Amino acid sequence: MLIATGTHIIRSNMKKRKLSDEEIEEMISEAMVDCYDDEEAFMGILCTLSDNIKFPFKAKAMGDTVDVICIDDRKSSQGRGIIAKVRKQGKEYNIGLAELEIEPDSENDKWFEMYHYWPEKY
Repeated sequence: MLIATGTHIIRSNMKKRKLSDEEIEEMISEAMVDCYDDEEAFMGILCTLSDNIKFPFKAKAMGDTVDVICIDDRKSSQGRGIIAKVRKQGKEYNIGLAELEIEPDSENDKWFEMYHYWPEKY
């Protein structure tokens, strides 16, 4: 399963992983429990990220530091990937989660590792 948008960006933004393949695969397995097709698997990953990423947080995107407000589940899809809502200079934008660069030691780091790993292996 591949996300059409952002696959190249996912690989270019990903730093060296801290979690092992086994740890990430366990996180993905938990996210996709009882999923029977690609759409359900996508929704499992989306819900897991929405539930576990601590919002708001700072990230780099669009050439600047932005505040990441939430995951926009209405704009997210298998074709577009997971979309985050960000605020930059008082305006809100939608941007692919894969396009965000976060600090490697942030509390959200392991969830971004899972997200970057997921389309490459599933």
